[in-house]
Amino acid sequence: MKKILSSLILTLVMSLVLLSPALADQSLTLKNGFNFISFNQSLSLTAAQFKQLNASIEDVYLYSPASGSFLSAGEGTLSNLSAGKGYIVKSSSASNITVTVPGSALGQIGNITLKAGFNLAGFSKMPETVKFSELMARYSKISGMYKWSPAAGTFLQVVRNPSTGVIEQLEGYDPVMAAAESYFINMSEEQPLNYDGSSIIVGTAPQAQKII
Repeated sequence: MKKILSSLILTLVMSLVLLSPALADQSLTLKNGFNFISFNQSLSLTAAQFKQLNASIEDVYLYSPASGSFLSAGEGTLSNLSAGKGYIVKSSSASNITVTVPGSALGQIGNITLKAGFNLAGFSKMPETVKFSELMARYSKISGMYKWSPAAGTFLQVVRNPSTGVIEQLEGYDPVMAAAESYFINMSEEQPLNYDGSSIIVGTAPQAQKII
Protein backbone atom coordinates (compact mmCIF):
# COMPACT_ATOMS: atom_id res chain seq x y z
CA MET A 1 0.00 0.00 0.00
CA LYS A 2 2.85 2.38 0.89
CA LYS A 3 4.51 1.67 -2.46
CA ILE A 4 1.28 2.47 -4.29
CA LEU A 5 0.87 5.76 -2.39
CA SER A 6 4.50 6.68 -3.05
CA SER A 7 4.06 6.00 -6.76
CA LEU A 8 0.88 8.10 -6.89
CA ILE A 9 2.56 11.01 -5.08
CA LEU A 10 5.59 10.81 -7.38
CA THR A 11 3.32 10.78 -10.44
CA LEU A 12 1.39 13.80 -9.12
CA VAL A 13 4.58 15.76 -8.42
CA MET A 14 6.00 14.99 -11.87
CA SER A 15 2.73 16.04 -13.51
CA LEU A 16 2.77 19.37 -11.68
CA VAL A 17 6.38 19.97 -12.69
CA LEU A 18 5.69 19.19 -16.34
CA LEU A 19 2.50 21.25 -16.46
CA SER A 20 3.96 24.30 -14.69
CA PRO A 21 5.42 26.92 -17.05
CA ALA A 22 9.19 27.28 -16.86
CA LEU A 23 10.21 30.41 -14.99
CA ALA A 24 12.11 32.94 -17.09
CA ASP A 25 12.60 36.16 -15.15
CA GLN A 26 13.95 39.07 -17.19
CA SER A 27 16.62 41.42 -15.86
CA LEU A 28 16.22 44.95 -17.22
CA THR A 29 18.81 47.70 -16.84
CA LEU A 30 17.16 51.11 -17.04
CA LYS A 31 19.12 54.31 -17.69
CA ASN A 32 18.11 57.79 -16.63
CA GLY A 33 15.37 59.10 -18.90
CA PHE A 34 13.67 57.06 -21.60
CA ASN A 35 14.33 53.36 -22.21
CA PHE A 36 12.93 51.59 -25.28
CA ILE A 37 12.31 48.00 -24.22
CA SER A 38 10.45 44.82 -25.03
CA PHE A 39 9.69 41.90 -22.73
CA ASN A 40 11.26 38.56 -23.63
CA GLN A 41 9.00 36.38 -21.52
CA SER A 42 5.32 35.80 -20.84
CA LEU A 43 4.45 38.37 -18.21
CA SER A 44 2.56 37.86 -14.99
CA LEU A 45 2.25 41.49 -13.88
CA THR A 46 0.39 44.63 -14.94
CA ALA A 47 1.81 48.00 -15.91
CA ALA A 48 1.01 49.33 -12.43
CA GLN A 49 2.81 46.40 -10.83
CA PHE A 50 5.79 46.94 -13.13
CA LYS A 51 6.06 50.54 -11.90
CA GLN A 52 6.18 49.24 -8.33
CA LEU A 53 9.34 47.23 -9.05
CA ASN A 54 11.39 50.38 -8.41
CA ALA A 55 10.44 53.81 -7.09
CA SER A 56 12.51 55.44 -9.87
CA ILE A 57 10.19 54.11 -12.59
CA GLU A 58 8.11 57.19 -13.38
CA ASP A 59 5.94 55.76 -16.13
CA VAL A 60 5.48 53.16 -18.86
CA TYR A 61 4.23 54.11 -22.32
CA LEU A 62 2.81 52.20 -25.28
CA TYR A 63 2.47 53.91 -28.67
CA SER A 64 -0.85 53.52 -30.47
CA PRO A 65 -0.45 53.75 -34.28
CA ALA A 66 -4.21 54.02 -34.68
CA SER A 67 -4.46 57.24 -32.66
CA GLY A 68 -0.89 58.47 -33.09
CA SER A 69 -0.64 58.95 -29.33
CA PHE A 70 0.73 57.19 -26.25
CA LEU A 71 -1.03 55.10 -23.65
CA SER A 72 0.37 55.63 -20.16
CA ALA A 73 0.40 53.54 -16.98
CA GLY A 74 0.50 56.74 -14.92
CA GLU A 75 -2.60 58.12 -16.63
CA GLY A 76 -4.40 54.79 -16.32
CA THR A 77 -4.71 54.28 -20.08
CA LEU A 78 -2.19 51.39 -20.12
CA SER A 79 -2.94 48.39 -17.93
CA ASN A 80 -1.70 45.19 -19.55
CA LEU A 81 1.86 44.34 -20.60
CA SER A 82 2.85 41.56 -22.98
CA ALA A 83 5.64 40.20 -25.12
CA GLY A 84 5.75 41.19 -28.79
CA LYS A 85 5.14 44.88 -28.08
CA GLY A 86 7.41 47.87 -27.68
CA TYR A 87 7.33 50.00 -24.54
CA ILE A 88 9.04 53.14 -23.30
CA VAL A 89 10.00 53.16 -19.62
CA LYS A 90 10.92 56.49 -18.03
CA SER A 91 13.36 56.35 -15.11
CA SER A 92 14.09 59.27 -12.79
CA SER A 93 17.20 57.67 -11.29
CA ALA A 94 20.44 59.56 -11.96
CA SER A 95 22.25 56.23 -12.23
CA ASN A 96 21.36 52.95 -13.87
CA ILE A 97 18.89 50.72 -12.06
CA THR A 98 18.24 47.02 -12.58
CA VAL A 99 14.82 45.44 -12.10
CA THR A 100 13.85 41.78 -12.27
CA VAL A 101 10.61 41.17 -14.15
CA PRO A 102 8.88 37.90 -13.20
CA GLY A 103 7.50 35.74 -15.98
CA SER A 104 7.58 32.39 -17.72
CA ALA A 105 9.26 31.04 -20.84
CA LEU A 106 8.07 32.65 -24.06
CA GLY A 107 6.51 30.56 -26.80
CA GLN A 108 5.36 31.55 -30.28
CA ILE A 109 4.31 35.17 -30.65
CA GLY A 110 2.82 34.98 -34.14
CA ASN A 111 2.35 37.85 -36.56
CA ILE A 112 2.58 41.41 -35.27
CA THR A 113 0.78 44.05 -37.33
CA LEU A 114 2.85 47.03 -38.44
CA LYS A 115 0.46 49.77 -39.50
CA ALA A 116 1.16 52.30 -42.25
CA GLY A 117 3.10 55.12 -40.61
CA PHE A 118 5.00 54.90 -37.34
CA ASN A 119 4.99 51.82 -35.10
CA LEU A 120 6.84 51.18 -31.84
CA ALA A 121 7.89 47.60 -32.58
CA GLY A 122 9.10 45.44 -29.73
CA PHE A 123 11.51 42.59 -30.41
CA SER A 124 11.05 39.98 -27.70
CA LYS A 125 13.26 37.64 -29.72
CA MET A 126 16.14 38.26 -32.09
CA PRO A 127 16.64 35.24 -34.36
CA GLU A 128 19.54 36.73 -36.35
CA THR A 129 22.27 39.37 -36.32
CA VAL A 130 21.02 42.17 -38.54
CA LYS A 131 21.46 45.94 -38.89
CA PHE A 132 18.73 48.47 -39.65
CA SER A 133 19.97 49.02 -43.21
CA GLU A 134 20.13 45.28 -43.89
CA LEU A 135 16.54 44.71 -42.80
CA MET A 136 15.38 47.70 -44.83
CA ALA A 137 17.27 46.39 -47.86
CA ARG A 138 15.21 43.21 -47.68
CA TYR A 139 11.85 44.89 -47.27
CA SER A 140 10.99 47.90 -49.40
CA LYS A 141 7.88 48.75 -47.35
CA ILE A 142 10.08 49.92 -44.46
CA SER A 143 10.54 53.67 -44.92
CA GLY A 144 12.67 54.25 -41.84
CA MET A 145 13.93 52.79 -38.55
CA TYR A 146 14.76 54.75 -35.41
CA LYS A 147 16.73 53.73 -32.30
CA TRP A 148 16.73 55.96 -29.23
CA SER A 149 20.19 56.87 -27.95
CA PRO A 150 20.13 57.82 -24.23
CA ALA A 151 23.69 59.15 -24.45
CA ALA A 152 22.90 61.51 -27.33
CA GLY A 153 19.33 62.22 -26.25
CA THR A 154 18.12 61.71 -29.80
CA PHE A 155 17.22 59.02 -32.32
CA LEU A 156 19.69 57.23 -34.56
CA GLN A 157 17.86 57.32 -37.89
CA VAL A 158 18.17 55.06 -40.91
CA VAL A 159 15.74 56.14 -43.62
CA ARG A 160 14.87 55.43 -47.22
CA ASN A 161 15.30 58.46 -49.46
CA PRO A 162 11.82 58.99 -50.96
CA SER A 163 13.26 60.28 -54.24
CA THR A 164 15.99 57.74 -54.91
CA GLY A 165 15.04 54.77 -52.71
CA VAL A 166 18.57 54.76 -51.30
CA ILE A 167 18.90 53.80 -47.62
CA GLU A 168 20.71 56.52 -45.69
CA GLN A 169 22.21 56.64 -42.18
CA LEU A 170 21.42 60.20 -41.08
CA GLU A 171 23.70 60.20 -38.01
CA GLY A 172 26.31 57.91 -39.54
CA TYR A 173 25.25 54.96 -37.37
CA ASP A 174 23.65 51.70 -38.44
CA PRO A 175 22.29 50.07 -35.26
CA VAL A 176 22.43 46.31 -34.78
CA MET A 177 19.05 45.02 -33.66
CA ALA A 178 18.82 43.22 -30.32
CA ALA A 179 16.30 41.25 -28.28
CA ALA A 180 14.42 43.04 -25.48
CA GLU A 181 14.63 46.36 -27.34
CA SER A 182 12.03 48.39 -29.21
CA TYR A 183 12.38 50.68 -32.22
CA PHE A 184 10.17 53.04 -34.14
CA ILE A 185 9.53 51.64 -37.62
CA ASN A 186 7.93 53.78 -40.31
CA MET A 187 5.99 51.72 -42.85
CA SER A 188 4.75 52.80 -46.27
CA GLU A 189 1.85 50.36 -45.90
CA GLU A 190 0.52 47.83 -43.40
CA GLN A 191 2.56 44.63 -43.17
CA PRO A 192 2.88 41.67 -40.76
CA LEU A 193 6.07 41.29 -38.70
CA ASN A 194 7.20 37.86 -37.50
CA TYR A 195 10.40 36.77 -35.73
CA ASP A 196 9.42 33.32 -34.44
CA GLY A 197 11.62 31.60 -37.03
CA SER A 198 15.28 31.84 -37.97
CA SER A 199 15.02 35.38 -39.37
CA ILE A 200 12.90 38.52 -39.18
CA ILE A 201 10.10 38.52 -41.73
CA VAL A 202 8.21 41.67 -42.72
CA GLY A 203 5.41 40.91 -45.15
CA THR A 204 6.53 38.22 -47.58
CA ALA A 205 9.52 37.81 -49.90
CA PRO A 206 12.51 40.14 -49.34
CA GLN A 207 13.49 42.58 -52.09
CA ALA A 208 17.01 43.92 -52.55
CA GLN A 209 17.47 47.69 -52.22
CA LYS A 210 20.33 50.18 -52.50
CA ILE A 211 22.34 51.10 -49.39
CA ILE A 212 24.86 53.92 -48.88
